[in-house]
Amino acid sequence: MIAMIRVDDRLIHGQVAVLWTKNLQVNRIVVANDHIASNEVQKSALLMAAPTGVKVAILPVAKAIGLVNDSRAAHLKILVIVNNVTDLLQIVEKVPTDQTKVDIANVGRVSGDLENKKKITDTVYLTTEEIEQAKQIGQHSKNYVYQPLPNDAEIPFMSLLKEE
Repeated sequence: MIAMIRVDDRLIHGQVAVLWTKNLQVNRIVVANDHIASNEVQKSALLMAAPTGVKVAILPVAKAIGLVNDSRAAHLKILVIVNNVTDLLQIVEKVPTDQTKVDIANVGRVSGDLENKKKITDTVYLTTEEIEQAKQIGQHSKNYVYQPLPNDAEIPFMSLLKEE
């Protein structure tokens, strides 16, 4: 079962490795990204950042979708992490998210080019195209939030897009 799908352009880092895995009590992390799955240096760095005792898979988006949809994954508690809204949309279109938290938490600041992005929150900056994709995600997900840290209040993500 997927406990959460999170957009975080840093992927596996301190917040994910320590706070979110403990809070969600996950035993698997799936990083879904076509580019990163083919980059051995990035994969190695992510594997080193992973918490002890939590297995990590770094897969292209299509393979990640297949993995989490496999009936054998039903007994696992999985955190899926992507680093962009486009990959998140692909996943929520093909993976049941009725009982899954979908969290857009940190995206758009690391990649630069802020002049072509709209500030949604202090940690979320999206292009016009990404805003449209974010709205589409809201059509697929019942528990669609902005929650950077486990102790932060959940804010319905669609409420952040009302003026967009």
